[in-house]
Amino acid sequence: MTHTQWKWTSQSTLTTLASLVLILLAGGCASNSNPTANKDLAGGYQALDQNQFDAALASADDYLTRSPHGPGSAEALYLRGRALTDRVASSEAESKANLQAARVAYVQALQLNPRQPLDAYIRTSLANVAYFQDDYKTSYQQWSIAYDHLDNKELQSWVLYKIGRSLQRLGQFEQADRTFTAVQRQYSGSSAAQNAREAQGQRQFYVQLATFNSADSARRASDGVRRMGITPIVTSNSNSQHILRIGPYASFQQASSMRARFATEYPDALINP
Repeated sequence: MTHTQWKWTSQSTLTTLASLVLILLAGGCASNSNPTANKDLAGGYQALDQNQFDAALASADDYLTRSPHGPGSAEALYLRGRALTDRVASSEAESKANLQAARVAYVQALQLNPRQPLDAYIRTSLANVAYFQDDYKTSYQQWSIAYDHLDNKELQSWVLYKIGRSLQRLGQFEQADRTFTAVQRQYSGSSAAQNAREAQGQRQFYVQLATFNSADSARRASDGVRRMGITPIVTSNSNSQHILRIGPYASFQQASSMRARFATEYPDALINP
């Protein structure tokens, strides 16, 4: 997923590294974006790689109109899902609608029983959408099925890490920690392993409301939160920015409810971990 997405889907993008995760989990690098090399869809994949999402969507839809159940239909649905997931949205409502339409396309593609590795890429992309929709049961299930069939080690490392994150948000902390241990063991020295090490052992959730460059701005915002009867937490990061958080909360659901409470004032609030 790219930075051009509407802010609702960017709430889980904590760092530049996390953006790389989203790009990988959307279906792989550009060289892997066409798993079965369907020549009829080559133009659509080229458009996708060039961020021409409407053109990629048109290519997929044209193929599906001509051959709704043909040998390349699953791949056309995969391309359709990719284009819908990545294209620019003008509002939160449109972004949500795009993600749901992409999810439908991925489910329809799987119903056509595609071969590997296309099946794994479709499941990986479906899991990515489900994760953004806070459907962590589905993201865990689909990434778990896809993992062994992926043909890209870097992608595998991130998928295993995201499986751990899904387990965390399901409240299955011990299983999440075992998964993070596996990431560090199997992909030692990788960026995914570093993220897994940082995520390991977390048992509570925080809502990160905003990040401020000015200490005065952070203090004023903190005072506003305190007037609502909630004790805020202000910390600093390595860039000397001031981070305003609330929490901790025992479950992701509790944290999500608090994020919704502050959605009007802090629409970009995100939940950690």
